[in-house]
Amino acid sequence: MAKILVVDDSDLIAGVLEEHFTQSGFSVVRAANGLEGVLAAYREIPDIIISDVEMPRLQGYQLSRLLKSRRGVRDIPIIMHTSLSEDKDRFWALSSGVDAFITKDFDNLERISEKVRELLGSAKPLDRRIIQEDAEGVNDVTALEMLGNLFDRELFRSTILNELAAVEKYIGSLSLSSLEILRLLSKICEAHLGIILLRYGKLALAYSLPSEGIFKKDVEDFLKISLSNFREKTGGEEEELREVTYGLENRKDYEKVRLDNKRLSSYTYFPLLGKGEAVIGTLHIGNLSNNYFSEKISDNIAIFAKGAGMVLENAILFNRINEMERKVRNVFSKFVPQEIIKELLEQKEGDTAMKVGEKRSVAILFSDIRSFTVISENNSAENIVSFLNSYFQKMVSIIKECGGVIDKFIGDAILAIFGAPVSYDNNAERAVEAAVGMINKLSEIDASSLVLPQGGFQIGIGIHEGTVIVGNIGSQDKFDYTVIGDNVNLASRLEGITKHYKKPIIVSEVVAKKVQGLQPLREVDTVKVKGKEEPTTLYSVETESQGMLSEEAMQYYKKGLVLYKMGNWNTACDYFNKTLQIAPGDYLCELYLDRCKEFQENPPPPDWGGAMALDFK
Repeated sequence: MAKILVVDDSDLIAGVLEEHFTQSGFSVVRAANGLEGVLAAYREIPDIIISDVEMPRLQGYQLSRLLKSRRGVRDIPIIMHTSLSEDKDRFWALSSGVDAFITKDFDNLERISEKVRELLGSAKPLDRRIIQEDAEGVNDVTALEMLGNLFDRELFRSTILNELAAVEKYIGSLSLSSLEILRLLSKICEAHLGIILLRYGKLALAYSLPSEGIFKKDVEDFLKISLSNFREKTGGEEEELREVTYGLENRKDYEKVRLDNKRLSSYTYFPLLGKGEAVIGTLHIGNLSNNYFSEKISDNIAIFAKGAGMVLENAILFNRINEMERKVRNVFSKFVPQEIIKELLEQKEGDTAMKVGEKRSVAILFSDIRSFTVISENNSAENIVSFLNSYFQKMVSIIKECGGVIDKFIGDAILAIFGAPVSYDNNAERAVEAAVGMINKLSEIDASSLVLPQGGFQIGIGIHEGTVIVGNIGSQDKFDYTVIGDNVNLASRLEGITKHYKKPIIVSEVVAKKVQGLQPLREVDTVKVKGKEEPTTLYSVETESQGMLSEEAMQYYKKGLVLYKMGNWNTACDYFNKTLQIAPGDYLCELYLDRCKEFQENPPPPDWGGAMALDFK
């Protein structure tokens, strides 16, 4: 038969509870106030306690705090049964250690009965022998003394936590945080040697603070014992141990051999717990005296260790985040400009664009090595890989300097975007600036180790700007932050036709309008792209390293182009020939001369408008 202790100063309420539970098959004893309740807990050893809150001598919260702080009786479930129902009353009840908080409702006594049965069903067996042993020393006076000690302990706990809170200023350094905690330990006990062991990824970090009279061999032996307990508590064996020992600045005797008979005779350790009671490390303390760590000292160290664990967990998290940020910066700096990395790292949590995708306007740059298939067939794999790494390094550096992001490498090709994840007011200008820089840099690339085709080492670059879908795209196991859409495909097509027009950089009409006056442009052709109704005009970005038309030649070329679109083939040919007299071998002029001759024999449709079908790559 389970025994219930009812602690309530109201005879009426105690009588109602006693009658109800007696009829339900329980044995019921009663205490009229909190102090009687404490004594009854030891003498009657009930299976469960139902206590009121507001009572003389000791209130219910005090009864609960006292019993939950003592061995044996701490395992007796306590239900706080009160007419108080505010959130603050529930908070203080649960803070005092009670197992349940139920408001008084004598129209529904079955509710408290259900809770009693639930707690009795889950409670672990009471160690009645320990409770009976302690009961011999418990009376009115000692119970009040225990309560006083408990309040002293709470005051001690509050003081220690305030001291530990000051260590938070060293959060950026695990070493300094550990040193300050080991120094604070001297306020709790006499620690001749203190060691903190922490889990840090695959590492075990050891921080030691020996006092005067503790030597290197003492620390080494003590650390071996500490490591064994640390690994038992953390459940793993870290790959590497990193040690830091403090307080050696003025210790010229630290490495000397001990000649006296003293040794670390008392040892204790405590787990360092983080949030959720996870073990993040251990605190180890040694003392030269025998049996130094009494129950009171151990209780104080336990309180200290609990607070220290929270402080050290914050320091570990802070350092891991900083370390991760440094790694992110290091990895992404190979593909992304520093200012973009900074903005991404500072991005607010609610900004989900990178996760779910979005539509935005970006400039897309495609570059490709001309005749790379021929190059790969005539050179060793080792030479090709070495050359590509050197080539990509130079090209990526230029793209990053202009604010671009490397989307991906596709064999020998580079896809870069300007405008995602961070956008600028002049994405197109930046993309063209990068393209010009890439072409001008070709002269510095050492291709002497390669067998090259007849035309030498050349690249083609296509640039277009438009709305794309940008976001993380892929599978659960692997995804890329990338761009997709027709405008991406058009940029790729522009790069492909640089070979046809023999121009290193070709941009769309959209891009040309944005860089006009900033970059030397030359109209190349007007084409109809597959899947698009309206024709688009293509432009070449002229560079000095690849040769440019003089101003006079450019004027002849522009006039010839206007006449060509009007269908005035003869006069157009005259102007293209004048251009060739100034710039012999100009491929575009020769292309248009061939077209004019072809159209003289086979005229295009009346609605032609100067646009050619883009049916080549």
